[in-house]
Amino acid sequence: MAKVKVVFFASLKESIGQSEYDAELVLPISISELKHQLANELDNGQWLLEKGIQSSIDFEFARDTDIVPESVNEVAFFPPVTGG
Repeated sequence: MAKVKVVFFASLKESIGQSEYDAELVLPISISELKHQLANELDNGQWLLEKGIQSSIDFEFARDTDIVPESVNEVAFFPPVTGG
């Protein structure tokens, strides 16, 4: 098991009710699997399963199929980004 810092941003932070969480993970794990694990562990974690939730692994955008490596420092989740 590895302890990984998980950070929540913007409205997702408000919906979940916390800005970060120290997750105990069996690595490697996909972003999708991590979302489901956190949805089960956190009181309001179901928000992570909403369509369009974005993620990053150590400050690099990540897809749901991307794997969180054993060398990870931080995984972040945030609502869809829009802009022009």
